[in-house]
Amino acid sequence: MADTATPPDAASLTDVEAVETPPATAIQTEEKKKEEEDANLVTWDGPDDPENPQNYSRPRKFFITGIWIYGNLCATLASSIWSSGATQLKAQFHQSTIVVTLGISFFLLGFSIGPPLWGPTSERFGRKWPMTIGMLLFTIFTIPIAVGQNIETLLVSRFLQGAFGSAPLSLAAGGVVDIWSPAQRGIAIAACIGTIFGSPVLAPIIGNFVAESYLGWRWLHWLSAIQGASAVLLVFFALPETLASKILQARAAKLRKSGEKPEARTVFDNKKHMGFVDVARIYFMRPFALLATEPILVLITIYQSFIYGILYLVFVSYPIEYVEIRHWSLGLSALPFLGLSVGVLLGAAGVIWHTKTKFAATIRANGGKVIPEQRLPTMIIGGLIVPVGLFIFAWTSNPSIPWPGQVIGSIPTGAGMYMIFVQCFNYLVDVYAPIANSALGGNMLIRSSFAAAFPLFGPYLYHNLGVAWATSTLGFISIALIPIPIFFYIYGARVRSWSKNSVSTH
Repeated sequence: MADTATPPDAASLTDVEAVETPPATAIQTEEKKKEEEDANLVTWDGPDDPENPQNYSRPRKFFITGIWIYGNLCATLASSIWSSGATQLKAQFHQSTIVVTLGISFFLLGFSIGPPLWGPTSERFGRKWPMTIGMLLFTIFTIPIAVGQNIETLLVSRFLQGAFGSAPLSLAAGGVVDIWSPAQRGIAIAACIGTIFGSPVLAPIIGNFVAESYLGWRWLHWLSAIQGASAVLLVFFALPETLASKILQARAAKLRKSGEKPEARTVFDNKKHMGFVDVARIYFMRPFALLATEPILVLITIYQSFIYGILYLVFVSYPIEYVEIRHWSLGLSALPFLGLSVGVLLGAAGVIWHTKTKFAATIRANGGKVIPEQRLPTMIIGGLIVPVGLFIFAWTSNPSIPWPGQVIGSIPTGAGMYMIFVQCFNYLVDVYAPIANSALGGNMLIRSSFAAAFPLFGPYLYHNLGVAWATSTLGFISIALIPIPIFFYIYGARVRSWSKNSVSTH
């Protein structure tokens, strides 16, 4: 930064004799002081510093990204694997369907408190240790679920399991940004987000066969504990610290300890960390203010929350359709989830293709600036195919109709839900980049509330209306939501211009 020190007297700008010229010794002393200060400032050793995470080799970046994905995989598998043991839990503890379903809802409510807990923690302590502690506590609170002797113990542990299991989801975006350039990080973040959809769908495929075997429902949670423990070891031994401030501060501390530079410091040393008031303002107060004043945030959050709710509703609707109506065994009833899995993979491929081609081209054409509305074409496509898949599933649900029809219908449903969910997330980040934590804090609270509520009313919906009309109801609602991304694709820039919180692309 250029020296902008003000001259001792304003007259010096026009009268060279108005200020006395400092002695040469004074100038030399000041220059020496600045040189010493600069010598004590610890920074990267040039643009190719190997300790700078941005300069890690590509294989190492892939490995680190894989650790973040695995952490998310462990947590999101645990979120829905509970449903595989629901029937056995009802029988053993003599509880109703609604009480047992609270196991999913409590986990998701715990999940929603992640950002206020892990965001500030990561800012102060880096990525590695919050992730290690989060996964360790996730694993510890999984054990009472596996050994608990009453439903109260299980439900409380599920809430705490979700709260600490939210660490990888809350920290992954920052960890990915640390190592990947802006042009490369989109796909890595999409892969982490993809586990939110892919893992819950995979969980019943694994869990139903385990629960049906001699192992029983308790081993569903022993498996989660084993996965969590493996993640703890992986993070502890293999995940490097990638937050630039922590790396440079560690380097400065080493120089001070060795005596090489007793006054070594970094530009981050005097940085003010978020206190309780800051956390409350960013994660609790401001999100509600934004939800009350920002139409983009409100409508996109409603759309994304509905889609997220459907994701967790399937853990109620599929057992009703395949176990109660078609009389399949517990293990076989999980196989139709493969249709959703295929759909999620196809949706991910579509988002990646659009990001690498069309979206990248618009950034280049706009001088390197992101135009948030260019995220929306894939969301629009996803919005069009979700109701198609839901209606196919609904009207092939009669047991007299062969099962492949429903599985085929689940493919566009999975693809569309992924495309909507991920692009909602990306669009909000692009629009509210300066205050993304606050915008996403409100978004996550509403979204998790939807996901927690849908499994609770799902049994009533499907038992009272039947699979055909219950799923059709979801299809009709999804049709009603299609205009949201279309409206913002056309008028989004104008709506953003009304807001003092959104970014400008002009």
